[in-house]
Parts: sequence; C-alpha cells; structure tokens
Amino acid sequence: MATGESTSTLRVRLPALIVGIVVLVFIGLVAYALQRSQSTSELGVGGRINTVGTLVRFTERAAPDFVLPDLRGGAAIRLADYRGKIVVLNFWASWCPPCREEAPILREFARRYAESGVVIIGIDVWEKNWNDGRAFLDEFGVPYPNAYDTEGRVTIEYGVSGVPETFFVSPDGRLLGKYTGPVKSVEQLVGLLNELGVAPATQ
Repeated sequence: MATGESTSTLRVRLPALIVGIVVLVFIGLVAYALQRSQSTSELGVGGRINTVGTLVRFTERAAPDFVLPDLRGGAAIRLADYRGKIVVLNFWASWCPPCREEAPILREFARRYAESGVVIIGIDVWEKNWNDGRAFLDEFGVPYPNAYDTEGRVTIEYGVSGVPETFFVSPDGRLLGKYTGPVKSVEQLVGLLNELGVAPATQ
C-alpha cells in the first residue's frame, strides 16, 4: 500500500518538478545571455561603449567620404584629402572610459609612425557639448586631426555600433575593416594593420 501511495505522489509531483527544472534552465540561459552581452558592450552616457575588441573585415567597400568641422576649430577635415595614405579612423567620445584608456596609445602610435604613410583621424561622436571633446584632446595631448560629427551622419554611414570603434582605410579609399573596442597597445594596432595588408613603413 505504501508503495502505491509513493508512486501516486511521484506522479502528482513529477509535472511540477519538470516545470521547475525548465524554469531554472530558462533563467540560467537568460543570465548567460545578459552576461555575454555586457562583456562586449555597455550603455554609456551618450551611446554604447565597446569593451571587448573584435576585428571585422570588409571586402569591396568604399570608405564613405566626409567633410566635418575640426574639433579644434581649424579647417574642415575631409577624408578625400588623405587619399594615398593609410587612414586609421577612430570614433570616440570623451565620456567613454575605454576611449580614455586608448588615447595615450593612439597618441604614441601617431608619434612613432608620423612619417610612415599612416594617419590617424579621430571623430568625436555622441557628445552633449563639443567643448568636452576639446578638453579631452587637451588632457591627452592628442596630436592628430580630430573632427566632430555634429549631426551623426558619418557615424551612421560607417555603421558605428559603439565607442571606441576604429576603421581602416586603404590608400586608394577602400574600407578594409573595423576594430570594435579599445586598442590595447601600439604593437596591437600595428598588428591589425599588418593583418589587413597595409603595414606601415618600418621606422
């Protein structure tokens, strides 16, 4: 009799146990997905922050030309004016912590490879006030040209998903690839250029 009661009780409880297990598995999958999403990007003050670096290659894509105001107030910056050089196009924002970590590395790269046929152009995006961007340039002693995407048009044309995000343009104006996330060293940036087939001239 006891055995019959145990079997009956088990039959009653089994559906509830199955539902409980399914719910726990679902919660676990959701938690994993959220953790994975947060590991690659975060939501910042003005947009999304890229925290983990990933190289994406492009084929048969022309780099969209642009004319943007110089963040320092000089002559407008136009991509076409740099035809014949390798262009490292870095999208950034002053409120972005990884951009602040990356700035000294880009500054050092620009210093080391000033005569190598490579130029960095920074594009400040998603700022509340472009004076914040100017203060960023002064703080880190950024020597290379920097523009301000006032209307966000260039950011959209390049398909920028977050900051920092760096695009690589060949001397003939082809868009070779992009790197989402902060560059961690000068050597890494050189390695990315090598991987895309546009190694800077040896210093």
